[in-house]
Amino acid sequence: MSGDGGGDGPGGRRSAAPVTPSRSAGMRDLLRPGFTDLLGIFLAFLVVVVGAHRLFGDADAGTHIATGRWILEHRRIPLTDPFSGTRAGASWFAHEWLADIASALAYRVAGWGGLLAASTLTIVAAHVILFRFLVGRGDDVLVAFGAVVGAAATASSHWLARPHLLTVLFLVIWTVVLEQVLSGRWPRRALLGLPPLALVWANVHGGFLVAFVVLACYTAGAVVTALRPGAARRPEADLARRLLPSLAATLLGCVACVLVNPWGWRLPWHLVTFFAHRGPALSVTTEFEPAALDDRAGVALVVFLALAVAAIAGAAVSAGRLVAGPDRRPDETSSILPGTLLALGVTTVMAFVSIRHVEVMVIFGALVIAGGFSRLARSRSDAGTQALLETLRRRERRGGGGALALVLAAICVLALAGRLPLAGFDSRQFPVSAVAALIDDGPAPDGPVFTPDIWGGYLLLEWPQARVFVDGRWDMYGDAFFERYSGIYLGRPGWSEALRKSGVSVAILPPEAPLAEAMRTSAEWTLWRSDATALVFKRALASPPA
Repeated sequence: MSGDGGGDGPGGRRSAAPVTPSRSAGMRDLLRPGFTDLLGIFLAFLVVVVGAHRLFGDADAGTHIATGRWILEHRRIPLTDPFSGTRAGASWFAHEWLADIASALAYRVAGWGGLLAASTLTIVAAHVILFRFLVGRGDDVLVAFGAVVGAAATASSHWLARPHLLTVLFLVIWTVVLEQVLSGRWPRRALLGLPPLALVWANVHGGFLVAFVVLACYTAGAVVTALRPGAARRPEADLARRLLPSLAATLLGCVACVLVNPWGWRLPWHLVTFFAHRGPALSVTTEFEPAALDDRAGVALVVFLALAVAAIAGAAVSAGRLVAGPDRRPDETSSILPGTLLALGVTTVMAFVSIRHVEVMVIFGALVIAGGFSRLARSRSDAGTQALLETLRRRERRGGGGALALVLAAICVLALAGRLPLAGFDSRQFPVSAVAALIDDGPAPDGPVFTPDIWGGYLLLEWPQARVFVDGRWDMYGDAFFERYSGIYLGRPGWSEALRKSGVSVAILPPEAPLAEAMRTSAEWTLWRSDATALVFKRALASPPA
């Protein structure tokens, strides 16, 4: 073949054409360290080194691995409960099945290190994408960096190795698409990516419902933009009017896509009714409690919200100042969209009603904080400072990420090699030694093993031969069962008869549990084993270990 056009030369050898300058410059930009690398590496270090055990402070991680493992073994999605000894065969919405499979595969390949690496990648990706978006739309690099770090700090108490981390990542992507399209930076066809994302999301985590709340907020914001006084002379109003049909079509497409799941329309209905009802089970679950000032997460939420309010005030004060004089360059920082403010308001209410929603609220808080303070900073800077800030922003926008990619790749390699910091369930929080002793003692009991619901997921993973009395799947167990379980755990009259009827012969309890004290004084139960974390009781026919 001829060597023309850079093809293969004589003898089949490829021509030694030099790398083009633009390609070489692009590679240099990628490898040049920047704030993207600093942010991502800082978060990766925080998660891997500091949060290795905190990620597994909730037994639901065990439930997800056990469910994924069951799906892989049986090659089908369970429609009824295969785990408990009290609700076996009951209808169950294993709606996070796709994430469960991913969790089981990560655990199979690299153990707890696999889940630690996967959680790290997800957390870093969400915050880096958010930061890159803020810088790309025109916000100052330092302000955007501070806003994203503040968002991470506010939501970090809810970082657990569970599928909700993917909801945060998906919501960032969802929000970026809406922001870019409604600001006119991306064409409306970018909205076509939202329905497929909704389809995947609906099979990963129940948080897909918040996507519709956010879409509704941005659509309402577009209506406000189109109808505000003087809109006829504003280009953004014309853009909003043209986008309204596309937003409506996107909504319909997303509704259709979320119905593509093993349960069809019954899944969103089940989730809406369960969370809207807020029965006794949800009312006493820590992550569903309202924000409180006596809790670190509540204080962080209030401080972050105060920054968002200050940023809104700063944006209002800076309006019109950036082009006030001949020596000032036009502001490239986008104004805060009405839809962003609506989403911030709605998610703030959600966070105060249930603290678990703080990780949703901080996304919109970061958008407002970065946008508002960037505008304020530029309005009060001279031309030289503005030029310096803009140079820094353009430099960050062009490059960065190479060092971060190398660090994330190293984390994955270390996970496969089993060299990451020790992760998994902490023996000071979970009955690790107690369950190991029971496994060594012989076959699992025929009846369910009674434990607190917060330990149930641990047993599902570590002692799959046993049947649990209860675990964290409260949408399946229901409020009536929760009342029954609570009465037993609190040692109320009738607890012994309730356990006998359920066929319970083994109980694993925290030392401070009211039921543990009741069992100590009961002739029907014998303390079989004890340590600082858990007490193991067996029916009196069993004998204590040698």
